[in-house]
Amino acid sequence: MAIDFQRQRFNFPSHSGSAQSLEMAFVFPTNVRRAEAAINGFSFGFTSSDHHLFRQEVDATVTRITLTTVFVRVNFALRDSSGFFDDRYDGFVDVMVIVDRV
Repeated sequence: MAIDFQRQRFNFPSHSGSAQSLEMAFVFPTNVRRAEAAINGFSFGFTSSDHHLFRQEVDATVTRITLTTVFVRVNFALRDSSGFFDDRYDGFVDVMVIVDRV
């Protein structure tokens, strides 16, 4: 049993109209038995103006493990007090994956 970890940054471009989602692969040197994703940090904001925040979402989930590769999906959303995704927003989420590998 060997515990290992990796960090990657998920960059979300300026976007409006919906929540965003990205999936990335974390590749380890040997097969992975178990994995968990943890948010290591994040930054988000409205791209071109200032708004009162209504709701924000930042979530990281391991979606699958395939031998040496762990796939992680990050959901990312920011809405103002109107309650709609009508304003452009952007940012990043830093994710750390912790694994038990062979």
